[in-house]
Amino acid sequence: MTKQMLKTAAAALAILSLSATGACASKTAEIVAPLSVTNSQMQNATALSSQWIDGRRQEMTGLEQVEEGGKVIRKAQKEERKSTEKLTKAVTVSDEQRAAYVRLVAGFGGATIPSAVDTEIKALKKAADDWSDAYKRVEKNQSRVKEAQLDIANGESMVRTGNEMIATGREKMRISEAQSQGFPAEPAVLINDQQFVDMN
Repeated sequence: MTKQMLKTAAAALAILSLSATGACASKTAEIVAPLSVTNSQMQNATALSSQWIDGRRQEMTGLEQVEEGGKVIRKAQKEERKSTEKLTKAVTVSDEQRAAYVRLVAGFGGATIPSAVDTEIKALKKAADDWSDAYKRVEKNQSRVKEAQLDIANGESMVRTGNEMIATGREKMRISEAQSQGFPAEPAVLINDQQFVDMN
């Protein structure tokens, strides 16, 4: 009885080890349950094999989602850094254009002939255009930063969902293996309080 429990525990650890390293079948169609499950003497051996395969597929899908979510996060973080740098520069330029406008307006009001007012109007129009262009760059880069932050949040959501799938799939495999050996399926024990794959 004790030897059988040790074998089951060893098999479960082997599965976790293979899953954690990403060493899995290239296609989900190639998945087969281990012999300890398929050759089980239990009456529900076929159902247990099917449950194990379902769990493995779920785990593999979760691993892929965690990996994809990690890629999304890394790409979005790079974009966020780049857009934040551009935003900082755009804010500086916008502030400079505003300061130039304030200085320009402070010098107005001294026209002695109508044509001098036309010169002031042209100068004011140019200052307004320069400030407007700088302000549009600020808004554009603010939008890019927000989009990158949204992508990061979406990537983190993908990782969380993937981790949940991994945990659920591994639990199905563990239960199938335990029941195929005639043991009751007790709740899983966390190792070092870690059950999920962490991509951060």
